[in-house]
Formats: sequence, C-alpha cells, structure tokens
Amino acid sequence: MFGLTAENKYLPKVADFYQNKSIFVTGTTGFVGSVLLEILLRCCPGIKTIYILLRSKKNVEPTARKEEIFSKKIFEKLKEENEEVLNKVHVMTGDINLPNLGLSEDDRRLLIEEVSIVMHCAANVQFNRPLRFMLENIVLGLNSVIELCRKIKKFEALVFTSTAYSNCNRIGVTLKEEIYRLPFRAEKFIEALKSNDNEKLEELVAQCKPPWPNAYTFSKCLAENLIMDTATDLPVAIVRPSIIINICKSPLPGYEEGNTGLERLCIGVGKGFVKVVHADPNCKLNLVPVDIVGNTHILAACCVGLKRCSTPLIINVTATDNFHIKLSEYVETLVEVALKRPVPQSFSKLTTCILEPSRYMYSMIAIYHHYIPAIVLDGMLKLFGGKPKLYSLYRFFDNIMASYDFFVFNDFEFERNNLERLDKLIHPEDRKDLSLDFKDETLRDIAKKTPEVCPFYDLKIDKRSPSERQKIIQWRYMMVTSIQGIFVLSCGLIIYFLFALIF
Repeated sequence: MFGLTAENKYLPKVADFYQNKSIFVTGTTGFVGSVLLEILLRCCPGIKTIYILLRSKKNVEPTARKEEIFSKKIFEKLKEENEEVLNKVHVMTGDINLPNLGLSEDDRRLLIEEVSIVMHCAANVQFNRPLRFMLENIVLGLNSVIELCRKIKKFEALVFTSTAYSNCNRIGVTLKEEIYRLPFRAEKFIEALKSNDNEKLEELVAQCKPPWPNAYTFSKCLAENLIMDTATDLPVAIVRPSIIINICKSPLPGYEEGNTGLERLCIGVGKGFVKVVHADPNCKLNLVPVDIVGNTHILAACCVGLKRCSTPLIINVTATDNFHIKLSEYVETLVEVALKRPVPQSFSKLTTCILEPSRYMYSMIAIYHHYIPAIVLDGMLKLFGGKPKLYSLYRFFDNIMASYDFFVFNDFEFERNNLERLDKLIHPEDRKDLSLDFKDETLRDIAKKTPEVCPFYDLKIDKRSPSERQKIIQWRYMMVTSIQGIFVLSCGLIIYFLFALIF
C-alpha cells in the first residue's frame, strides 16, 4: 500500500528526485526504452548520467547504435531545445544474455560506484521463441541485474518491466496487482538452466498449472517470482503494461515505431496486403499508450526510492474504458485512417479486413484472398527474372499471428488500483508531462495523428512517387481481382463437370 500523510500528500517534483543522480537503463533500443530515455532527458534535465546497456548487433557497434536511438523522431524536439543533454547518455557495452550482463570490470565498477537507480526494460518480446532462450534472456538477465543492484553503493530503486499478461494463464478472473506464486522457488529453475538440465527444466515447467500460452509470458511470471524469492528486501517496482500502442501525450502524440505484433498487423492492413486475420472480432484488446508506461517507470522509481509504498510495488499499467475495445473496432480505426492517408509502399487497394474466428473458414478465405493471388504473382515474378516472395510473406505473417492466437480469442480484466494511486501522488507541477491519467483520450484521437509522426508513414521510405505508387496499387488490385475471378470460375467449372459426370 502507498503511504499517504496529510502533511506530505504528493511526491516531490520528479526533476528534484533525479537531480544529480545516475541511472542505469537496459532495453533503450526498444520502443518502451527509447520513450523512457526521452522522458528522463526532457523532464529531468538535472540528471547526472544515464548509462545504457547496448550490445553489438549485425556488425553495428554499441556507440553507433546509440546514435541510431537518437536519430528517432521522438528525440527531434529535445535536440532542438537542449541537444547538449544527450551527452549525459553513456554506453555500457554488454548483453543481458551473458553472465554479469557482459560488462567489463571497469564498467561494472563504475556502475557500482555511481548509479542510484536501475531500470531494467530489456527483453526479447517474440512470442515464438523457445523456452530456454526466453528464460535465459528474461530470468537470468534479471538475476544478473539483481546481483548488480546488491553491490551498488548508492542504490535507491530497481524498476523491472514485466507484462500485464504474466499471469494470463488464469483466464476468467481479474488479474490483481500481486505476484502469483509458482509451485517452486525461482532458484530451482535457474539451477536447471545453468546446469543445462533440460529434462529437469521441462519437468518443472510442466508442473506449473494452468499452462501459459508461450515462453515469454511464463518467463515474465518466473521473473516476478525471482524478485519475490530474492529481492523483497530491496526497493523494487514491477511495471506491468498490457498491449503497448502509440504515444498519446508527450513528446510526440501518435508516434509509434511499427515493430510490435499489433503494429505489424496495422501496417499489413494499411498497405492492403492483409485482407483476412484469424481472430475473434469481439475479443477485447487492452491497450495502453507507451508514454503512460514510460511515466510509470519514472514515478515508480521515485515512489519506492522514497519508501512511500510497500515493496515490491506492482503496477498494472492497463487500459481505461476508451482503450479496452473490440478487435473489430481497432481494425475499423486502422482502415479509416489508412483510407484517408494511404500508407507508403502500399501493396494493393485498401478495402477492409475480415476477422474470421473459425480456423476452417479462415483457411478458405485466406486461400482466396492471400495464397492463390500470391502463388500466381510469384510465378509471374519468377518468369520475368524476379524473386518470388509473396507466398513466403503470407506464411511469415500467418506464423506471427498464430503466436497471438491466445490473445485475440480471450478477454482479460486487470486490477489497476496502484496505477490510479500513483497518479494521485504526482506533484501538481509534474502533471502536465508525467500524468498517468488518459481516460479522456481515445484510440481514434491517437490514430488520426499517426500519419504525421510515424516512421512507417514517412513518404521518403517509398522510392516511388505517389502517382507511380497509385498506378502500381491499381495494377496489382486489377491483377489480384482477375486471379480471384479466374479461380472462382475454375472452381465453378470443376464443380459443374463433376456434377455432370455423376448425374
């Protein structure tokens, strides 16, 4: 519970709490991490240093990856107003998948001496990755972070980014802001991981009931249990966001990076590429803007650091009524926006997107709308020396969406009392930039702003002019329609001749 007194109702101003403090942040290349970094730099200009953990990726060095982060559109305003503040961000070369986060002795010593607050946002969010990989990435990574926190001399707070779906295996109940315990202590899983005892690991996981839909959500649940088993004496906050979407307020309303599962669907529908999805149109999505998630991290660190609440503080960062909407409403909004402002590099003419709950019917409709045209167009590409890719793209999309089946066929309810309590603690002077109240916002309001600010809506990414692109879209639409017409006619003729032979 939060500690409120009549004399000291609000938290101090966030800028004052972070004044002259150094922070260690992981996961800054991701959507949440990038937004969190921007908010820290913008709202806490007196912060001393922000150390970010980066690894080399695809032959790009960590320092170059830092520049890639700052090249994102959300940092443009900050660079215009106070570019020097970016110099407070220093790269620590490392990897959460490695022991001791892959840090050098010098970097590790520096963190131990300088840092006060740790925000651990890094995690692989692909739902189709194997169990061992996810456990090593999420659980062992967090274990290394906790070990580091215990050695930090000026340690004040650890904020861990979990997910509201860490206990999604409990269908039909309201998921509370508490840690749901597993039948075994987290150390048992870690021992099996470190000893490479896969049989023991699988046996432990199999006894955790009811089963989780994927390794990601189970790993987050185990990570929360790890905190409960090993870090209850530390000031810790666990932030659990639901489905993260665009920024709703600051710094750039409507901004999204297009690398989440839901945004891939958004782009696919907007480009006229995805015509049908296997999903329940009445399934309710629980959406939360990413800036609300970033604000929660910053305020939660302040709250646990000042001992204004119990620890671990668990916060479900989940939807208000306006963002707890049917999947059909979400898709309708996407189509409405894309019809008014076509998405660059569009594949075909945008009409609508069918949400089909029956697997059998979905397969039939997908064959008609996706696979038959893809096979024919791939054949034409190959004939003219091109590289066939449409069929494989549709297969890739189906595999991605299959990993989300559990979430587009089940509804979830979340307790969000701690989020509302934390919002009431915000200092009046911080409310403009760090409010957690978004009940007056709507998805449609955010979606209307999306084309102006999102990278995947930037016309520069399309190598063709709007008129050339329109000609291609029209040509593909005619080709696809013709292929579908021929397919239907062929099926009709086959059925006719079969009946003729029989009767």
